[in-house]
Amino acid sequence: MRNIILFAVAATMATPALAHDRYAPPPRDDLRTASRVLNDPRAQVAAAALVDQLANAVLETRVGPLADLAPNSDIRPDDTLADVQARRDPYYREKLRNGTIGAMAVAGRTARDAAAMSDELGRTIDRLERVIDTVNR
Repeated sequence: MRNIILFAVAATMATPALAHDRYAPPPRDDLRTASRVLNDPRAQVAAAALVDQLANAVLETRVGPLADLAPNSDIRPDDTLADVQARRDPYYREKLRNGTIGAMAVAGRTARDAAAMSDELGRTIDRLERVIDTVNR
């Protein structure tokens, strides 16, 4: 009985989400908010820190056992991915951080420009509707 009630509640809550057009563009205010956040240096630093933490989790993977499989590689028996990458590019962490910040800045400019274009397209639609209204009279 409890499962039926939970299902009914979940179905009721999901109905508006199912009715939403998934291809509808985001509202202009959402684009402006996204642009502000993506261009905020504090948000960029926070995102870079998160990417760094995620990268660290992966880079701690021990790949030393592969040294035997690739005897001509620079993999040493006790290496992690971070060790191998640091030998290949000592500045890889700084590049990753800067790349994350740069990508957020580009996304922020894109969101800002999309909002501006959305405004202009809205004005174009208004002009077209006025012309169509005069024809339909």
